[in-house]
Amino acid sequence: MRKLITSGLLLCGALALQAQTFVKPAMKVTETSFAVITDKGTYQACEADLKAYQETLGAEGLPTFIVYNDWKNPEDVKKVIAKLYKKNNLEGVVFVGNVPIAMIRKAQHMTSAFKMDEVEHPFRESSVPSDRFYDDFDLKFDFLKQDSVENNFFYYNLAIESPQKIQCDIYSARIKAIDNGEDAYAQISRYLKKAIAEHKSGNKLDQFFSYTGDGSYSNSLVAWTPETHTIREQMPKVFDREGRARFIRYNFSEYPKDDVINMLKREDLDLSIFHEHGVPERMYLSGSAATQTWNAHMDAMKYYWRGLARRYENRPKDFKEMLERMEKRYGLDSTWIAGWNDPKVIEEDSLLDLRTGIILPEVTQMKPNSRMVIFDACYNGDFREKDYIAGRFIMAEGKTVVTFANSVNVLQDKMANEMLGLLGMGARVGQWAKLTNILESHITGDPTIRFKSINEVDCDALLKAPYNEAQMLELMNSPYADVQNLALHRLYRNKYAGISDLLRKTYETSPYMMTRFTSLALLEKLNDKNFQEVLLLSINDSYEFIRRTSIRMMQHVGLNEYVYPQIKNYVEDKLSERVAFNVELGLTVFDKEAVDAAIEKVFAETHISINKDKMRETLEKCNKSRSMQQDIYNKEETERWRLMYCNNLKNYMAHPYVDGYVRVLTDETESEKLKIRLLQSLAWFTHSYRKADIMQACDQLMKDKKLSAELREEAKRTYYRLKD
Repeated sequence: MRKLITSGLLLCGALALQAQTFVKPAMKVTETSFAVITDKGTYQACEADLKAYQETLGAEGLPTFIVYNDWKNPEDVKKVIAKLYKKNNLEGVVFVGNVPIAMIRKAQHMTSAFKMDEVEHPFRESSVPSDRFYDDFDLKFDFLKQDSVENNFFYYNLAIESPQKIQCDIYSARIKAIDNGEDAYAQISRYLKKAIAEHKSGNKLDQFFSYTGDGSYSNSLVAWTPETHTIREQMPKVFDREGRARFIRYNFSEYPKDDVINMLKREDLDLSIFHEHGVPERMYLSGSAATQTWNAHMDAMKYYWRGLARRYENRPKDFKEMLERMEKRYGLDSTWIAGWNDPKVIEEDSLLDLRTGIILPEVTQMKPNSRMVIFDACYNGDFREKDYIAGRFIMAEGKTVVTFANSVNVLQDKMANEMLGLLGMGARVGQWAKLTNILESHITGDPTIRFKSINEVDCDALLKAPYNEAQMLELMNSPYADVQNLALHRLYRNKYAGISDLLRKTYETSPYMMTRFTSLALLEKLNDKNFQEVLLLSINDSYEFIRRTSIRMMQHVGLNEYVYPQIKNYVEDKLSERVAFNVELGLTVFDKEAVDAAIEKVFAETHISINKDKMRETLEKCNKSRSMQQDIYNKEETERWRLMYCNNLKNYMAHPYVDGYVRVLTDETESEKLKIRLLQSLAWFTHSYRKADIMQACDQLMKDKKLSAELREEAKRTYYRLKD
């Protein structure tokens, strides 16, 4: 049995330690524990509901501490969490009310897509609000400053020698009132009552809903359809006689918004996932409706041009260029934007636009009932804002108690459904999220919520149990895909000696798409020979997501042997739009000669009937767009453009030109500003077959005392990024 905190002054059932006050659980800690971290004002206003929540978790066998204070900074909060973790085997925390927000910088590689320039943009916009500061104890941070206006924001750089990958030790979540005109404490009290009721419901995850919005996966049907199969692997209960899985796509009707709202209002809905675009205040569900008649085509065009005119209203030059483009390219005169500044027309256009998305007040009005909602979208979970979509969902009067969303923009080509099967087998939401976290992903609401298991597996118990290698290997025989995936994750994290060979064997033999994906994703983290060889198999996988993921991974490695299979897929799998799209974008990361040869080889042997000349022209055009990558080391190009071209390397690692980049770094005549920008971009070459050469150059710069401290520091930061 783990020893509880016993020092300090005992008052009214609470244990005061320094400035924090600990309200202990009634039961002793035997396996794991949980903590509610809140501010003094919230505790005093919501004490009865917080204690009722504490008692509810205790009744489930999860001893829960309540800790409150007028928190001065994130470090004070983190110290308390670390102490509870060490002494009471803490499994997770929830931040209720006003708890400091860590705004992370120099860590964009830990996000899926966020790459905003931290020099050119303000601190608030170019930092990532992230609770990985609290729940991954190995990550190290350097304090920069407290925000002078929003004083609950604290800015940190990821430390140079910090681990460069996320492996959360605990899970975390936030319950934060929103700015909707209602008293903040009343919101939190109502929410806690709702969460307590859900804990006592005994609900099973057997009703599932997925929505795919306009612009997701390049609107590819080939990318969309496999979700029904992966969900069947993960949550078979939602396909049985009593359960139900429903899938809606943006083009099932002209404006599917009402269908989506009606779905979310269902009393029986357990889990929803939205693959869509978003901002803090809006979910973008659909675009302009498809038109069928000439009059409808004209109305849609006028609507588009009126919107563009309003965008350029205060930019006379752009407005004039728009009119010229309309006339010269499309033969349209100014009558096509008639009414663009008429208040009545503006209102009508605004109402039409509103039919394509859900905004904050509508969330409150609909009273959503889906117990859990996942937002596979940008910014819907931006908890630095006073009001945001994920917060609205849990604070509305419906039965939604937990959401999972992103605080900044997020990559489309990521696995949003990863490990979902664990939720159907009794895992707490936090336990699931701990396995899938990236820097920007966060739980809003109660992370301890769990559904009653649909089968004999108790994932809550499984996840709380100490690591046992033999047990994990035995779980590889489980009939459930995500139980196997859980075993692979735990074996990987605990450095099982045979993990690489096991992952390769599992990929090669598993009938489950989701298990093959997990095997490939973990092999990518190992970045070894097995990974590089499995890519030659995975690019032809039956699961479209694995195919397009393999394209991206191949481009990150950069070996020329990957060119031929990519061109072959482009030609023979052209209906997989997202696969073809990724091939086109990434051909420039390989040697041009290898690409040219692969094009000719594939065209000579393919059985596909295609217009080879047209396709060759398209591919060669993609292959020729290399000037930006080469101009980085072209001294005849202006520095302004060379600096801009460096940024492109973060997305497309130009492996053939690494020698040129190294020359820039070691050339005494090149500017320090260019070298720093180049180093920042080369830090993304983590899987490149040329990374050893980059590290060698960084090592040389780090040791050169004649260079400025800033340049040597950036070289060191890139070195450790590539090393980890």
